[in-house]
Amino acid sequence: MQKHYWLSIFPLIVCCAVASGATERFEFEELHMGVPVRIILYAPTSEIASKAAQDAFAAFYSLNKIMSDYDSDSELSQLCATGGSDQVSEDLFVVLRAAKHYSMISDGAFDVTVGPMVRLWRRSRRQRELPKELYVEQAKELVGNHLWELNECTRSVRLLKTGMQFDLGAIAKGYAIDKAFEIIQKHGISSQLVDAGGDFRVGSPPPGAEGWKIDKGGEIVLMKETAMATSGGKFQFVEIAGVRYTHIIDPTTGYGMTELQTVYLTAPTAMEADALATAVFVLGKEKGMALIAKLPNVSVEIVLPEKKVSKETE
Repeated sequence: MQKHYWLSIFPLIVCCAVASGATERFEFEELHMGVPVRIILYAPTSEIASKAAQDAFAAFYSLNKIMSDYDSDSELSQLCATGGSDQVSEDLFVVLRAAKHYSMISDGAFDVTVGPMVRLWRRSRRQRELPKELYVEQAKELVGNHLWELNECTRSVRLLKTGMQFDLGAIAKGYAIDKAFEIIQKHGISSQLVDAGGDFRVGSPPPGAEGWKIDKGGEIVLMKETAMATSGGKFQFVEIAGVRYTHIIDPTTGYGMTELQTVYLTAPTAMEADALATAVFVLGKEKGMALIAKLPNVSVEIVLPEKKVSKETE
């Protein structure tokens, strides 16, 4: 799912350095998964910084080749086309296993089988008209956490109905952020920020600072050793007959959500934050807050236009 940008976006592929004791600050940016991916890190040399950033960007590139639903040759697309049963890559299996977990704990509010519904709504956004009710009902028949199975022993996935389509837009980007973050850590860098279209993960603070300064909807907050994702329809929506439908689909109805709130969710990993932000948005304030209250080290803030309505942390 594409998010709005909290952090300033710099020109494509940027690198700069400012002396800061034993390390220097470096910034890099490339386009991956349809959004600008920005990396800020503190490293002792430009060579170390550049190698870490390029390896991190390479992870985004390879994971997009695996998990894109736009690319008919991706591993995900091939899985949907064949219905599964063969062994899948470790990366895809990890993401799908996590997706099944988040669907279970959210009572289906988070559901990666919404692919058929997403395709209907992509067309609706282009044509500016609601999908036909018949098509929505047909799509609903292909959506549900119970319609696909995982086999841990064989690392395989099986789809139980022909025509099912996975859409990993609300989890794959978070996973890619985590993978890039871990790669940079392996280069001996602990002070880093990886931001993909507004979802991000930060490590230890910059030298001499208490945390990373994050512009969260106009509010500056300090963050360290955490990840954050946002879910909302402020920038991606279509207005039809006076009703604003967001790009976020309610799996139970097959229609785009009409709520205007924005969900800010903080969690230990970007994948967890990414998935749970969508789940909370679909569940709504009351059920969403109840879900987060059960989870350790997760916090959420739900904001309506011009008004903060709720906040809860663990």
